[in-house]
Amino acid sequence: MSGATTAQQPRPRRTAAAQKQGSIDRLSATTWIDVAVVVVLSAIAVLGFQPAFGHFSFFTAAIGGLVVGTGSAVVCRLFRLSVPLTVTIAVAAYFLFGTPLAMPGSATLVVLPSLDSLAGLVIGAVFGWSDAVTLQAPLEAPPYVAVVPYVAGWLVTLVSVSLAVRWLPRAKGRGAGRAAVLVAGPLALFVAGILLGTVDAYLAAVRGIAFAAIALLWLAWRRTRSASVEVVADPGLLRRRIVGVGSVVLGAVVVGALAGSVLAPPPASRFVLRQEVTPPFDPLDYPSPLAGFRQYTKDLEKTELFTVDGLSSGQVIRLATMDSYDGVVWTVTDPKESSDASGSFELLGSTIPSPPLFTPGSTTKAQIDIKDYSDVWLPTIGYLTTLGFDAYQGTDPSTTVRVNTATGTTAVTSGVKDGLRYTVDATAQKIPSDKALAKVAPARLDLPPVTNVPDIVAAKAEEYAGSATTAIQKLRNLERSLKTLGYLSHGRASDPVPSRAGEGADRMTDLFAKAPMVGDQEQYASAFALMARRLGYPTRVVMGFAPKVVNGQATTVTGNDVTAWDEVAFDGVGWVPFFPTPTKTDAPKNQTTKPKLEPQPQVRQPPPADPKAQDLLTPVKTKDNERKEAKSGFAIPAWAWVVGGIVVIPLLLYIVPLLIVAALKRRRRKRRLTTGPPDRRAAGAWEELADGYDELGLSVPRNATRLQAAGALERQSAEQNLSVPTGGLATIARDVDAAVFDGSEVGSDRVDAVWRASDAAVADARSSAGRLRARLAAFRYRRRAKRAGR
Repeated sequence: MSGATTAQQPRPRRTAAAQKQGSIDRLSATTWIDVAVVVVLSAIAVLGFQPAFGHFSFFTAAIGGLVVGTGSAVVCRLFRLSVPLTVTIAVAAYFLFGTPLAMPGSATLVVLPSLDSLAGLVIGAVFGWSDAVTLQAPLEAPPYVAVVPYVAGWLVTLVSVSLAVRWLPRAKGRGAGRAAVLVAGPLALFVAGILLGTVDAYLAAVRGIAFAAIALLWLAWRRTRSASVEVVADPGLLRRRIVGVGSVVLGAVVVGALAGSVLAPPPASRFVLRQEVTPPFDPLDYPSPLAGFRQYTKDLEKTELFTVDGLSSGQVIRLATMDSYDGVVWTVTDPKESSDASGSFELLGSTIPSPPLFTPGSTTKAQIDIKDYSDVWLPTIGYLTTLGFDAYQGTDPSTTVRVNTATGTTAVTSGVKDGLRYTVDATAQKIPSDKALAKVAPARLDLPPVTNVPDIVAAKAEEYAGSATTAIQKLRNLERSLKTLGYLSHGRASDPVPSRAGEGADRMTDLFAKAPMVGDQEQYASAFALMARRLGYPTRVVMGFAPKVVNGQATTVTGNDVTAWDEVAFDGVGWVPFFPTPTKTDAPKNQTTKPKLEPQPQVRQPPPADPKAQDLLTPVKTKDNERKEAKSGFAIPAWAWVVGGIVVIPLLLYIVPLLIVAALKRRRRKRRLTTGPPDRRAAGAWEELADGYDELGLSVPRNATRLQAAGALERQSAEQNLSVPTGGLATIARDVDAAVFDGSEVGSDRVDAVWRASDAAVADARSSAGRLRARLAAFRYRRRAKRAGR
C-alpha cells in the first residue's frame, strides 16, 4: 500500500532556477511534424531554381541553406535561447557553413572561410538577386550568384521553423490559422524560383501538386489537432474526417494534374523577371567597332595586338557582329527593342549555350594572349562553348564578361587589355555546299530595318543578282560581282589609288558611282549587306581578323590582319559567311584625257568692243517708263499678307479638316442607309447612333449587346448631363433588335423610323453637350468594323 501510495503522489515540479541550469528542452511530436512539413515544402520550392542554374550544383547550396536555417532555429529553441541570440547564432552559422556549401571555390582548405568567400556571401545576399535576373541562364558566374538559393533557403527556414517551434505551440484553438501563416515562407520561396527561372519550368505540375497536397493535408491535420473537442473520443468521427480530407485532397490532386496538363500555358507566355529586365551592358554606349576599321590598317598596321595558340589555317577571329544600319555606320541593335537583339549581352558562366540558329561543325580549343589590343570587344573564334580566364590584371573578367550567344560576340565591360590570357572552346558553323543551300530558303528573322540607303544600292543589287532564281545563287552573284569589279585599297600612301574610309550612304554612293570601284573590307562588306538586305535576305556584318596561320605555331595578329565579312541566315542551317572583298590591289588610276586641238581656218576677226565704252551707256528713267513698269507687274500689298496670315490661314486650317470629316461622315451614313437588305440598314441606324455618341466622347462597349450598350450610354449620359430621348436608348435598341432578329419582313417605313429615332437621339445629345464639345465632335470620325449585337 505504501508503495502504491508513493507511486500515486504527484511528481514535484521543477523550480525556475532548476530549469535555467542548462537543461535541454523537449519538443512535442506535433512540433516535429510541423518542422518536417515546413522543410519539405521549402525543399519542393527550392527546386524551382533549377532552370536558372541549369544544373544541380546549386542543390548543395540550397539544401545546405535549409539545413543551416532549420538547425539554427531548432537548436536555439531546444536550449531556450532568446530571439536576438538566435538571430546572432544563425548569422554566424550562415557565414561558417556558407563557404563550403555555396562558395567552395573560394574556401581555404576546401571548407574554411576566406576573405573572398565571406565577401561573396555578403555580396550574393544583397546583389545576387539582381544579377540572377539580368544574367543569362545557366547562372555560373560570378561565383557569388550561388549564394542566392543558399540565403533564400536559410532565411525562409530560419523564420518559418522559428515560428513553428516558438509561436505555433502556444496557439489555443487557433493552430490551423497560425499554421497557414507558416506556409507563406515556403510559398514565397516557390514564387521566387518561378520569377528567377526561365520560360522552361522544372517539373511545374508535379511540384505544384505535391506542394498543394502536402500543405492541405497538414492544415487539415492541424485543424483536427486544435479542435476544442478531442476527436479521439469518437473513432468513427475520426475516420470520417480522415476519409473526407483524403477525398478532397485526392480530388484536388487529380483535377489539378489533369487541368494543369491541359490548360498549362505555353512556355513563351510565362512571366519571368529576366525577360523584363534590361541587361546591364549596353554596347551602344561604345562606338561601333567597324567605325575604327582604318585605325587598324593605318595606325596599328604592324602592331602586335594578340597571339593565338591553336588556330587552324583558314579560321577567322570574330570581334563584333552588327545588323543595324542608319545611313552612317553599322552597329548592333538596341537591346531595348528586343531581348534577342544583337546588342543584348548577358553574363554567362564558363559554359555557354549554342546559338538558336546553328549547325555545329568542327571544334577548336585555343589560348589567346592579349598584348597591345585595347577595347571592350573580346576576340573569339567561332561560337564559344566554354570560356575561362587564365591570367588578368585588375578586375576579374569573369564578373564583367558579357556574351551574345546569337551573334557569337563577347565583350568585357572592364576592358580587354594587356596581360589578359584566356582559353576558349569553340564550335564552327557547318557550311553546306551551294548545291545543298539551293534547296534551303533564307531564315525568317526579325532584324532591324536598314535606313537612309542610297538608291544606287537598290539598282546595283538587281543588276549584280542577275537572273538567278535561288537565294544562294543571287548572293554568290553579289559576292562575285564585287570581287570581280572592285579593287582593294586601305587608303595608305603606298596604295595605287586613294580610298576613303567609312560606310555611310555617301561612301556607298561613291563606291558604286566611281570607276574603278575602290575600297577595303569595310566598304565591300557594307555594300554586300545593304544589297542583300535590299533583296530581302537576313544579313549582318562581322568584323574580325584573318591572320596567316602556320600550323603548329602560335599566330601573332596585327592590325594589318583586320577584316570584315557578311553572314546570311538560312532556315535550319545557320549563318553562312560571304567574303565579298576583292584581292586585286593594282587599281588603274583615273586619267583625264586632254581634248585634241583641231586647226581652225584663219578668218579676220572683228575688232573687240571696248567694255568700258559700253559701261558708260546707262538707261535713263522717265515718267512714261515708270508708268509702264508700274502697269506691267502686280504686287500684293503688305496688308493683304498680314490679313492672310492672321485670318485666312487659320480659317482654312479649321474649315478644310471640318469639310473632310463631314464628307466622310456623309459617306458613312449613306452607305449604312442604302446598302444591304432592310434589316442590315436598320442595324446601320444603331451603328450610326453608337458612332455619334462615341464622337461625343462617350465610351461605347465593344463586346456587348445593343441593350447592354444602351444601358451603358444612358448611365454615362446621366453622369455628363446629356439629353436622352423619351423612352431611353433601350427603346431604339429593342426596335433595331426586332428588325434584325424577329424574322418578320422589314419595310422601308420601319427602317426610316429607327433612323429618325437614332438621328433625334444623337441630335439631342449633341445639343445638350455644349457648343465646344459639339465642335470637337464634328472633327472626330469613328468607323468601327464590328459592333456588339450585329
